[in-house]
Amino acid sequence: MGKKRDYGTGHLYIDRERDAYYGRWRTAAGRHLHRKVGPVRHRGESDGLTRADAEKKFRKMQEDEDRKPRPAVSGRHTIDDAADSLRQKQVIEGARKSYKENCESMQRVHISPALGKKPVDRVTTAQVEKLAEDMLAKGLAPKSVRNVMTFLHSIFEHAIHKKWATENPVRHATRPKRRRQNDADPDLKYLTLDELDRVLEAIPNEVVHPAPAPTRRGRRGPAPPVPPDVWGPVLRVIVLIAAITGLRQSELLGLRWRHVDWVAQRIRVRNAYVRGEHSGEGKSDESTRRSVPIADEAVEALKVWKARSAYGAPDDLVFCHPESGKELDGAKVTRKFKQACRDAEVRVIRFHDLRHTFGTQMAAAGTPLRFIQEMLGHADAKTTQIYSHYQPSEREVEMVNTAFTRRRANDD
Repeated sequence: MGKKRDYGTGHLYIDRERDAYYGRWRTAAGRHLHRKVGPVRHRGESDGLTRADAEKKFRKMQEDEDRKPRPAVSGRHTIDDAADSLRQKQVIEGARKSYKENCESMQRVHISPALGKKPVDRVTTAQVEKLAEDMLAKGLAPKSVRNVMTFLHSIFEHAIHKKWATENPVRHATRPKRRRQNDADPDLKYLTLDELDRVLEAIPNEVVHPAPAPTRRGRRGPAPPVPPDVWGPVLRVIVLIAAITGLRQSELLGLRWRHVDWVAQRIRVRNAYVRGEHSGEGKSDESTRRSVPIADEAVEALKVWKARSAYGAPDDLVFCHPESGKELDGAKVTRKFKQACRDAEVRVIRFHDLRHTFGTQMAAAGTPLRFIQEMLGHADAKTTQIYSHYQPSEREVEMVNTAFTRRRANDD
């Protein structure tokens, strides 16, 4: 008896009727093959293969087969097959939960209904562009359509790697152009410092105990008590810190006290809380492992909040539920922030737009765009360029005045 073959390396056996070695295995492309390896050498004979010879030849047959550039077999693998395989690869690689959920959603909602059952080697560029057209016709934002096409591009690249297809039809497909701002409203949405103060004043700084509901006529017993609103104090400080630091909501919700460097007066971004999961990976490489300087006002607000909070240990969350110490619901934070904007009678913006408050204020103070990019954790400098119009432009005004000085003199 020879040494047992390792699991996954195929099965080599002797066919007694044919007096030959045969091998069964599964290729890297997922194909099941059954091939003759060679005749058996019997004791005292010189022809044929020994068991060791057969093992060596069988391994070479497997290697040669995997190196062959085989075209995909029509109908064998569909778009859904390739997408499922790619998402399984993402699981093995440890992709972020939010990214995996986005990919699953794009496949289920957009890709599968249109292309899911089609053979992966039969999809054309025209069909990909038709998918994009249909999504735009349904009212999807151009950015959402680009995201779907990017994921579809990855699906085909994965299929090519698996030898299920030979071409990527998304590579030459027309995509919606990237637009940084909405054409109908190109201006950034943010709060001025006066508006920020009004919003903070509209948020209660104490726990609110609502008045008991009046007993309805004919109803037995008192009305059920209305629980107090404990969100005011934590909402007030998280809004202030978001505007002063420019941190993303996920970075604030994942912030722990050990990440606040009181001596250096900086917040070290090391964790994000997205869709119920803590992750050390941010939106980009520039998002994680960065530190943000914090103004004196923010330092004082954090010190007051730490003394007030029941959760001030190094591993405790800075912005947690006041009663349980657990993570805040990001959607609820945004909802309550928008209500505070309405109560303060200022423009209603997203919580994320507080980053624009930080960016515009820093730009107006003459801060170099490169520094703003680092503070906001932008991977692309083009993203930070939206704040260039808020920088002081005395030199530009001086150049325009110089160019038209003679015209003014002639007019006089």
